[in-house]
Amino acid sequence: MSIELIFLLGIFLSGQLLESYYLTPKFVGNAIGLNPIWIIFAILAGGHLAGFVGVLLSLPMAAIIGIIIKHFFIKIFNMS
Repeated sequence: MSIELIFLLGIFLSGQLLESYYLTPKFVGNAIGLNPIWIIFAILAGGHLAGFVGVLLSLPMAAIIGIIIKHFFIKIFNMS
């Protein structure tokens, strides 16, 4: 392999890792109100349980579950 190809591969991999593990969870988390760690967990769990369809449905389901849990704790413990 030439040095240029290795350099290009390094740039591509670092960009992909930055986008996959930092930028997407941060932006999506701000949009739906979830912590980036929970987003990564939801996507991984959805992919493991239901494959590609699970990946597609995992974030909406995580957002729904998060809202239900927040309302549950507010109602039960009278938190504001």
